[in-house]
Amino acid sequence: MTASPTIVIYDGWCSVCSASAGKLRRLDGGRGVLLTVDLRQDSELITKHGLSPSEVRRVMHAIAGEGQVFVGMDALRVALSAVGRGWMIRWTRLWLFRAITDRLYLWFADNRHRWFAKGGCADGACSIRSDRDTTHTDSNL
Repeated sequence: MTASPTIVIYDGWCSVCSASAGKLRRLDGGRGVLLTVDLRQDSELITKHGLSPSEVRRVMHAIAGEGQVFVGMDALRVALSAVGRGWMIRWTRLWLFRAITDRLYLWFADNRHRWFAKGGCADGACSIRSDRDTTHTDSNL
């Protein structure tokens, strides 16, 4: 019996997110241990797992084979582990580094469009702050 693949849900309208998803697909190398899904292409997946579309636009989400949802830096850790590259960021799980890297991830996520958007964004697609769920807390990570 084959284990279910880890699913990474990302914002396909974000150039940084799309590039990251592409890199993860290449690291998977066609093995099928990881699937990347643009949040706008599979709303059923988001609904099934009770995810907030605005929060998925804000930070990466991963769903492990057992159905457990991981958010932000934890999603990146799970995704890299799925493709056999977890060793690269294993140090970010250590208590002192975890606090720092998790906050750095959120800071990067909140600023990526300002730094990397090319030519602006149509229809407010890159407007993370206006879509941001005000009930989000770091304890959700």
